[in-house]
Amino acid sequence: MISLKAHNILDYVGGAFLLFVPAIIGISEIDAARNIFIFAGLALIGYSLLTNYEYALWRIIPLGVHMSLDVLTGVVVMLAPWVFGYRDLLSAGQEIAHYLLALGVFGLVAFTRPKSETEIETTARTYPGATYDSRNRRAG
Repeated sequence: MISLKAHNILDYVGGAFLLFVPAIIGISEIDAARNIFIFAGLALIGYSLLTNYEYALWRIIPLGVHMSLDVLTGVVVMLAPWVFGYRDLLSAGQEIAHYLLALGVFGLVAFTRPKSETEIETTARTYPGATYDSRNRRAG
């Protein structure tokens, strides 16, 4: 499992990385592709700065909303070549890069512990007999 703190850091790293993806995979000349990645990177950094977790400037967005936005970002990256009409301009490797980046986002969401260690400890003190499943949800 990935800690919420690590997810938080990876959001900023991932957002910055998305800004450079067009140059890295060689799609900078495709305006729609470049713009999608720039928008996705800036959006990820933006909503991370507003999420209720450790390294945010303003803790406005609940974690569940943040995770939903992560999934939406992955969906946009995955479907962008079709939706924005540039699939025919991509090589097979560039197309696969879209899928791999989206799958990476989905994996980050799927494997992130939804609670911080402090929240888990607080809940354990509040409910001494409680047990937790692998996603740290109160099981009983």
